[in-house]
Amino acid sequence: MKKILNTRNYRLFKRDSGENRPLDIKKHKKLMESMKKYGFLEVFPIVVHRNGDDHLIVKDGQHRLTCAEALSLPVYYVEDKTNFDVAEVNMATKLWALKDYAQKFAANGVKPYQEGLEFSEQYSLPIGVAFSLLGGVTGFNSTSAQSFYNGTFKVKDRPWAEAVASIYGPLVALSTAVRNARTLEACMAVCRVADFDAKRLLRNAERCREKLIAYSTRDACLQMLEDIYNFHHSKLVGLKVAATMVMRERSAVQAKKSAK
Repeated sequence: MKKILNTRNYRLFKRDSGENRPLDIKKHKKLMESMKKYGFLEVFPIVVHRNGDDHLIVKDGQHRLTCAEALSLPVYYVEDKTNFDVAEVNMATKLWALKDYAQKFAANGVKPYQEGLEFSEQYSLPIGVAFSLLGGVTGFNSTSAQSFYNGTFKVKDRPWAEAVASIYGPLVALSTAVRNARTLEACMAVCRVADFDAKRLLRNAERCREKLIAYSTRDACLQMLEDIYNFHHSKLVGLKVAATMVMRERSAVQAKKSAK
């Protein structure tokens, strides 16, 4: 086993030596946040080799080194003479996906993540969409994303999530053209409208599948849903306007809460 050493003498190390990618700490904000929280973990030492003038050439871990220096943390390192290509070694590293985080917390018994994974599988939804819906939001913002990643995600609106999934899935089954984010956003909006009749929308969609078209904006998708909703009905409903208004009202309320 290699001996793990430590030091606060940051001048021992030589960075940007051509052994690794150019140093760019701006792209490693999450690493800085992690090291603020946990410190420099001894179990993840940087790998160095010693050159002729006794400097330590960083083979792997230059960003951890730079964060440690910025935070005045001790640097844990291992000296290794193995001639390996760090680019080739790091090619095998896979970044954590949303599902990886969800599965980690679910495996540790955190029920909201277990529920989120089950909901995603039940309705064949991407992990990000499933958790956003259960969280009562239309998409990950800085606050909801942070809670998801740090293990504090909470299910806030299961009924709305199920209402959205129960119309979006069948619409996609009728036409894969509407399998996109804008249609999903439109479904999210109409499910906030009071007295919205999901069964009416789906019945009509089966009768006029040709109206299920991909559009590039949420408003255009809302108009499509309104046209389908009113298909062969004498009593017309302004679904697009109603959905737009209710979403604006919710945004205003959430903005006030954030301001507080």
